Amino acid sequence: MTIQTLIEQLEKAEHGSRNLDIEIAQLIGWRKKVDIVQDFKTGVKTETTLWIVPTGNDPGRIPRYTTDIQSAYDLTQTIAPSNVGGCSWEDGRGKAQIDDGPVVHAANPHLALCIAALKRLQHDTGRA
Repeated sequence: MTIQTLIEQLEKAEHGSRNLDIEIAQLIGWRKKVDIVQDFKTGVKTETTLWIVPTGNDPGRIPRYTTDIQSAYDLTQTIAPSNVGGCSWEDGRGKAQIDDGPVVHAANPHLALCIAALKRLQHDTGRA
């Protein structure tokens, strides 16, 4: 998924979701590893999914960027570590801005921070 497509989905979302968290994670370098595990007693094969952190080969848990304010903030720090920014609640919606980037609006501050971070990544990398 492109950054722009994900930004548009976040802008339309009424709440966060694990699917959105996974899309964000993949954009910033998380990798999915699927293994087939066989139960030797029953012979049944099942798929297991591990997510590999962007900074190495260790498995990790994808943060809940779209539903946890600390994880959304951590995303901004991953993308723009020396930024100045903020988020707020206004008229029942979220609003966020990083540095002199655009002020973005979303259903809640978590989503707004994610959008602001992705817009910053899009600007800094020139990726669509």
